[in-house]
Amino acid sequence: MEERFDFADFYECHYRQALRYASMYVFNNEDARDIVSDVLLRFLEQKGKLNRERNIVGLFFSMIHNKCMDYLRRMSRFKQIENKLKQTADRFSDSEFEALCHKELFRIIGEILSNMPALQQEVFLDVHMEGQTYLEVAEARNITKRVVEYQLRKAERAVGCSLQRMYG
Repeated sequence: MEERFDFADFYECHYRQALRYASMYVFNNEDARDIVSDVLLRFLEQKGKLNRERNIVGLFFSMIHNKCMDYLRRMSRFKQIENKLKQTADRFSDSEFEALCHKELFRIIGEILSNMPALQQEVFLDVHMEGQTYLEVAEARNITKRVVEYQLRKAERAVGCSLQRMYG
């Protein structure tokens, strides 16, 4: 009879070591924590499929290694883009460059919003683009003010997390 995977025990035994391992690659404790948490979440989702007969520790650290490599590639790409932007920025006046940055930021936010549920999109746009109060949005959408606050918080968190991942 095969022994099932005990997530709590696994977490207790390997979390600190995994954090140190990820930190060796990314040199940032917060990013290392995010990477390890993502991998742990994947493990938790796969809990029913994992058993002690497989080398799950090896799999775990391999997944962390791969996530770290993805992170480093993304950061390398970001640095290249940042350097090109700095070179290009010298060709623009301050107001032209600021307008270009705003346009790109709005494009990115629009892309992020397009992946959200309709109500979150609408609440975010009503509050941030139209300047409506929570109460005005609630009345216009026939929802409570508390629902507006909740949907706005979820939308802002999603936008903030996406922008933070993109731009560090």
